[in-house]
Amino acid sequence: MEQEDFFKKIISNPLAQTFLIYVSGGWAVLEMADYFISNYNLNDRIRDVILVILLIGFPVAIFFTWLFSKEKKENTIRNVWKIRLKKPWFSIPGTFVLILLLFFTSRFVYLNETSLSKARETSSLNSRNMAEVSLAVLPFSNYTGEKDQEWLVEGQHETLINELSKISPVKPLRIISRHTVNALKDSEKSITEMANEIDVDFLVEASVQGSGDNIILQLQLIQAFPKESIIWAQSFTSNVSDILRLHSNIAALIAQKINLDLSPEEEQQILDQRQVNPESYKAYLRGMYQLNQLTPESKEKGLEFLHEAVRIDPGEPFAYAGLALGYLEIAHGPLDTGDALTKAEAAASQAIKLDSTMAEIYAALAEVYLYKTWEFEKAEKNFKKALELNPNLALTHYHYSWALYLFGRMEEAIHEHLLAKKYDPFNPLHSAWLGLLYMYDGQYEEAEKVTLESMEIEKDYSVGYYVLGRIYLETGRTEEAIEAHKKLAELYPWWKSALGYTYARLGQIEEAKKIKKEIIESGVNSWKANGLLHISAALGDNDEAFRWLNYEPHHAFTAWVGVMPEYNNLHDDPRFDVFLKKLNLPK
Repeated sequence: MEQEDFFKKIISNPLAQTFLIYVSGGWAVLEMADYFISNYNLNDRIRDVILVILLIGFPVAIFFTWLFSKEKKENTIRNVWKIRLKKPWFSIPGTFVLILLLFFTSRFVYLNETSLSKARETSSLNSRNMAEVSLAVLPFSNYTGEKDQEWLVEGQHETLINELSKISPVKPLRIISRHTVNALKDSEKSITEMANEIDVDFLVEASVQGSGDNIILQLQLIQAFPKESIIWAQSFTSNVSDILRLHSNIAALIAQKINLDLSPEEEQQILDQRQVNPESYKAYLRGMYQLNQLTPESKEKGLEFLHEAVRIDPGEPFAYAGLALGYLEIAHGPLDTGDALTKAEAAASQAIKLDSTMAEIYAALAEVYLYKTWEFEKAEKNFKKALELNPNLALTHYHYSWALYLFGRMEEAIHEHLLAKKYDPFNPLHSAWLGLLYMYDGQYEEAEKVTLESMEIEKDYSVGYYVLGRIYLETGRTEEAIEAHKKLAELYPWWKSALGYTYARLGQIEEAKKIKKEIIESGVNSWKANGLLHISAALGDNDEAFRWLNYEPHHAFTAWVGVMPEYNNLHDDPRFDVFLKKLNLPK
């Protein structure tokens, strides 16, 4: 009884009531503050401010409760509290229970949200664990004892890159293109420095030995970070006929060592790799080696070897794929005699009949549809198929980018071009032509920046001079534009039309006409016809412009007359509508 009276006395005391309400209420407020801070990205200092306010308010609340409780009138605070005690729904215990309910409710919500937040963090961690893995295969060392076996060594290098690029693991895998890693050949930089320079996690070093039809490969896989360490090394021996299976097995082992899980289907594909005709394969390697030298003489020699590979084994898809890509390369430059695109189409069509699993064949078909037959829906379908089979094909991203620009999808075009640059960062092609895309998009500062990068990669790079001159022209830096295109014409005479165009745009008509005459007198092919079209449009000579626009066989760049701004003055001519109808661009 005395205990019950004691508790009743305590509960009926206004100071005790204020203390209970203030502490429990403050606790609930702080818990709710934690909830909002954690889930709405609020500043943590909000909790500190609320705590300071509560601490300051506590003695104030106690003081005023004590002051008011001294009054003896009927409407004093004390009598009010007594009245409330007689009403259970307004009692101190009821108020206290209500505050506790609020507290536990807020606590429950907060803890659940915290659990969700932790789940999101776990998911985010898993996503980071699924982050892209990057790898570069460094140029192979020639230990054959014969310098003239470089074609064999480079062939093994490129074959391993291709096989690695075909892998489609759960984690995304980025394989650096041959052009970029070749820039590191004979580098004196450390493994870590090279890995930093091309932004990769792993590097493969290898050497080639062999005699006759036997090839010996010695490889080691190196992890660059957090510190350089060799995580796998092994030697392999194979005859040439089983070379594809060898490289597929090596690619699978590398994937395993860097924790990339292969699907059962991919493992089966490795086991199912076909054999090759040794002599046809060697001729193919020689042909690709010559094509990769990128000189006029080496391109012609490369095509000769590839034709030899076809003669040796008409059923070899690699040879036809190489021919298609070789002729497509020629079709973009000044060496085209007029039939390069036609020959590329024939080779690609034969290759797809022999092998429907090679990404390079779909890429070649896409380029044929884009540059020759103007079947744009087929072009995009084949670009997508090629990149589905091998997302690491930098040149395919590059050509697809310009297809997207032609289709009026600039944002996607720039994205694809950046992917080309990502997979092959030391290829000046991907920086210079990206600069032109940025220029067409009005991003002049970015355009100049990436174009200058191409000149850092390769001194006096032809496309770099061309694009820089165009950027300077569009931004009013006329003297620099002329200087850039003069240098271009001096180093690469087949680019002389760029200087003629610049003169025409700047009103130097006689200089432009002089260059135009020189080009015509030197003998016109599709490359020169495209340059004459460029100059004629700038001069405002529509008759001449349409004459060269209708030149056949058309150049690979012809379709872009429909969208490039330098031809805007042709749009009001009825003949332009005829051209657009023939082009039949996607809507």
